[in-house]
Amino acid sequence: MKHLIIYAHPNPKSFNHAIKEKIISEIVNKGEEYSLISLYDEQFNPILDSPDFEALHRGKVLPDIAKSQTMVKESDHLIFIYPIWWFGQPAILKGWIDRVFSNGFAYYEDENTFIPYLTGKTATVFITLGTEKNILIQNGMEIDHFMRSMTFGTLGLVGISPVDVIPFYAIPKVSDEERKSMLESIVI
Repeated sequence: MKHLIIYAHPNPKSFNHAIKEKIISEIVNKGEEYSLISLYDEQFNPILDSPDFEALHRGKVLPDIAKSQTMVKESDHLIFIYPIWWFGQPAILKGWIDRVFSNGFAYYEDENTFIPYLTGKTATVFITLGTEKNILIQNGMEIDHFMRSMTFGTLGLVGISPVDVIPFYAIPKVSDEERKSMLESIVI
């Protein structure tokens, strides 16, 4: 199996970084392949802009997008790792999705038809949150509520299924021992 890790966190000392390292270790130990897109390290430009639309209109994509699309196409399993900020993914990841999952690559759409092009692929989404799970639930904010745009509206829409979400709650508040236990729970 070939995995593509899409990593979106700016701090190399973050728990997200530890998740990424654990996942890479798991993949290597299984003898499987992986590629990595580290959006902050690559200084990915998340702005969907006129040059993108002009290229798409000509049936092309810009070079940075072509590279990501090739990596997506060649993978069997996508692994997203990111923090939840304001109930969504970091802007750099949203911009990557906007630019990479374009019409003609991730799907085909015209006035009468919608065809997902990424069928046969699966995904796992690892997210970190600063808030405790019980506080979110008490306030009517189930994880499915704010993950729906990613799991259903993005990945599911383009044919990626199943999509598993692995949340890690209260990261700034838990002990080192709890973080270690969280990392040990990761299985690919």
